[in-house]
Amino acid sequence: MAAGGAVAAAPECRLLPYALHKWSSFSSTYLPENILVDKPNDQSSRWSSESNYPPQYLILKLERPAIVQNITFGKYEKTHVCNLKKFKVFGGMNEENMTELLSSGLKNDYNKETFTLKHKIDEQMFPCRFIKIVPLLSWGPSFNFSIWYVELSGIDDPDIVQPCLNWYSK
Repeated sequence: MAAGGAVAAAPECRLLPYALHKWSSFSSTYLPENILVDKPNDQSSRWSSESNYPPQYLILKLERPAIVQNITFGKYEKTHVCNLKKFKVFGGMNEENMTELLSSGLKNDYNKETFTLKHKIDEQMFPCRFIKIVPLLSWGPSFNFSIWYVELSGIDDPDIVQPCLNWYSK
């Protein structure tokens, strides 16, 4: 309990701003930046890889270090052969040393899907500055990968993140 008998509030989970940092490839006008905007009725509003030959990936750079708790994928308004049937998500403070945060897949439908990411090591929250999304398999055999929209949420309050950074840096 906090002073005066009040219960300490849990840290607020909020949307985490990010920019596109690196990518493996892109096809035609299906630029990586398209994942920043949620337009489920616009078939061109997506990133599409140039091939399905591995490794294909997007690396997102958070505005500042954060405890990234969730990732949400938006989709096209209809099923699509390029939707991710299997993918992995990695995270870390630098792009050369990342931890696997999730291995999963999307349903081939039009509903947004939110996944909880690994964000603790031995019960201690750890910060990320970079998130890497690695598509592994699309719903259509031999099709390129498409990601329509990505939202990250978690904690970026420096009062909470800084002690985690100090612990993580040891």
